[in-house]
Amino acid sequence: MKKILLATTALVGFAGAAAAEVSISGYAEMGIAGGNAGAITQFWTDANVVFAMSGTTDGGLEFGAKVDLDSLPANVGPGMTQGGESMWISGSFGKLTMGDTDGALDWAASEIYMGTAIADDHSSHAGAYWNSGLDGSAGGQIARYEYSFGSFAAAVSAEIDNTGAGNNVFGVGVKYSGDMGGTAVGFGLGYQDNSLRQVWAASANATMSNGIAINAGYADLDAAGTWAGIGLGYTTGALLVQANYGAYDTGAVTVDGWGLVANYDLGGGAVLMAGYGTGDTPAGNEIGGTYGSTDTFSIGLGLSF
Repeated sequence: MKKILLATTALVGFAGAAAAEVSISGYAEMGIAGGNAGAITQFWTDANVVFAMSGTTDGGLEFGAKVDLDSLPANVGPGMTQGGESMWISGSFGKLTMGDTDGALDWAASEIYMGTAIADDHSSHAGAYWNSGLDGSAGGQIARYEYSFGSFAAAVSAEIDNTGAGNNVFGVGVKYSGDMGGTAVGFGLGYQDNSLRQVWAASANATMSNGIAINAGYADLDAAGTWAGIGLGYTTGALLVQANYGAYDTGAVTVDGWGLVANYDLGGGAVLMAGYGTGDTPAGNEIGGTYGSTDTFSIGLGLSF
């Protein structure tokens, strides 16, 4: 999720039970967005609220739930789409999460993008990919189990097809995070299969002590071809900037694009953000985008509460 939310926390006590923690966080955007993708340059506003709840059993098991009001569908049932809420329970056995959450591939492989823009221009161009794998293809009700051991972690996930067609999604992922001589590094590898398609993705990232960060990714999307991308960023004080490039190879054509983003932290939860994206998607090959040649931009404020 691209938004970073700051929480306002309250402790709620119940007689005979440990105190539960309930936090309310919010995010709002205001600015201008436009480009040549069929959209007129216009004012941009958006807002959402997230409720997060957590507690601990007498035996030491931790549990919680999250509800994102901006993502909730009107209703959920057979053939409908899950969204907006997730629940989890964790202990020495690991952690189990269910609901609107990432499958094992997305959990393991990190995206190449840094920072954020109010219209996500830098991460939604024709060559953009978000390691979503097959998440959501069976209704979005995902169950993921994960276990950490030192610097490594592994996960398995399942998404049961709610249409009755039997195209259930199963996934597995592993990742590593650590420090190498003052450079923070991370690696991820994930795989998903729904009996119709098999997809996998790998990621690598390094953040040096001088503020330079390099993110790289590769994905095999089965019949849809392959994707590869790289991002180069720099952070100094309150300023973050990044450029990224991504390309799909369908075997017949190449669909690519690149993006730029700049964030300046004003403090107190306010961030000044600017984003730009450009790319070229040949007609009939809208893999990473929904347009032909595009140039989009946005500039504004992100406000976390």
